[in-house]
Amino acid sequence: MASERLIICNTSPLINLAETGHLEVLMELRGTVCIVPSVAIELRAKSRLFPKAAQVVDSGQFRLLGPEDALLVRSFSATLHQGESECLALAMEQQGSLLILDDLSARAAATANGLAFTGTLGILAAAKARGKIDALAPVLKELRDRARFWISPQLEMMLLKEAGEIR
Repeated sequence: MASERLIICNTSPLINLAETGHLEVLMELRGTVCIVPSVAIELRAKSRLFPKAAQVVDSGQFRLLGPEDALLVRSFSATLHQGESECLALAMEQQGSLLILDDLSARAAATANGLAFTGTLGILAAAKARGKIDALAPVLKELRDRARFWISPQLEMMLLKEAGEIR
């Protein structure tokens, strides 16, 4: 029997989804959602800014799992933050994983290594398409207001058009 797919989530998507009250859309993905040790540390360190996200670490909702290959983590750390490096290394060790990343450099590294990924906006757009979110526009406003998320006006317009919320 094949093991369940790992969904490896980096810090910023967890902050974005937790602080806007949309963490459940992550939990609805098929697979086991996990966080790496550096992400847990970062979430706790940011507890004053993002209290809901910090609670995720001890909630029992996510599996804490770190990569085994320290050398692989170190090779990613030359250009990425520790959490992103651990996420990428774990995804390389666990074939068929899905990475949840927002950082452009981390996404480029995932692409270069043939790793599947999406981000906060992809998760939310998919949730809207499945009818789990009524409208994206208010969620995007919440992301800006509560999670300090930046999205270009062009990308926002594209998402809202694809979601059928504007013409």
